[in-house]
Amino acid sequence: MDRSEKQQASRRRFGRSGPRAHPQDQPPGSAGRYAAAGDGPLAVNSRLVLQEPFKIDLALVRRLERRQVNPKEAFTIRDGSGAWFRAAFTERVDGGGLALPYERMERSPEPGIDITLGCAVLARQRMLFVMQKATELGVMRIVPLLTEYSVPAEGLQHENAHAWRGHVTRAAKQCRRSSLPQVLPPMTLDVLLGSPVFAAADLRLFLDDRSEPGRIHEESPRHIILLVGPEGGFSDAERARLAGKARPWFLGGRVLRAETAVVVGLTAAHMTWGDFRGATDVTQKLAGKGDAAQSR
Repeated sequence: MDRSEKQQASRRRFGRSGPRAHPQDQPPGSAGRYAAAGDGPLAVNSRLVLQEPFKIDLALVRRLERRQVNPKEAFTIRDGSGAWFRAAFTERVDGGGLALPYERMERSPEPGIDITLGCAVLARQRMLFVMQKATELGVMRIVPLLTEYSVPAEGLQHENAHAWRGHVTRAAKQCRRSSLPQVLPPMTLDVLLGSPVFAAADLRLFLDDRSEPGRIHEESPRHIILLVGPEGGFSDAERARLAGKARPWFLGGRVLRAETAVVVGLTAAHMTWGDFRGATDVTQKLAGKGDAAQSR
């Protein structure tokens, strides 16, 4: 299905004869109820020793509850020396609880770079997949975007937007993250472009298969915002508004499903600037050996 077919399918799905007029002027209404506050990594000031129980205060117990960690279940925590541990929440006691560190982690599970994902709200409940995979890939914030070809604000309830929070929480628990990413209220593209989140980014990118291929020359950004459009991509009017505010990023000649583009874009960002840069070095070395072997 090419771009025009996807755009027509999007219009039929939501009963639109064309793009919604000025979606940036339409308030999300009660969309704020779909937001979820983020939370930083769990930490204690003391040094932890394997198999030696330690006490956690009531505030930390409540943060565990936010992560759906029940007594007898595991969580990830950093101690006063900066080391990371897996610990079991053994029991609740007056004023807090007890935990037992049972494994010292070799590396930090927290992302080394601050990534905000802005993703157009996708139909057929695919945002549940986006929430899960973005959390596993270490984003700090997820911004559901209301664009011309996305699910409209009135379709959020049908898309089970109330379940986004739970998918983020369970994905963080599964991948052993200590932090919880923030889910911002669904917003229009113009609201995001004028937001503090957008202004704070060192590098602002939007995936765009209509741009000329080219490398993004940015040495070491600390805060990246990555924008992914819906089926059919961003409209011409939206691309015009993005011009000069975000850089188009071309990631190959194949047309990807929007949810696939999220995973590919986040992985590419990590391989270029973030947690997977070491993997890029290994790949380059292997490619160099292969070229050398072929030249013999």
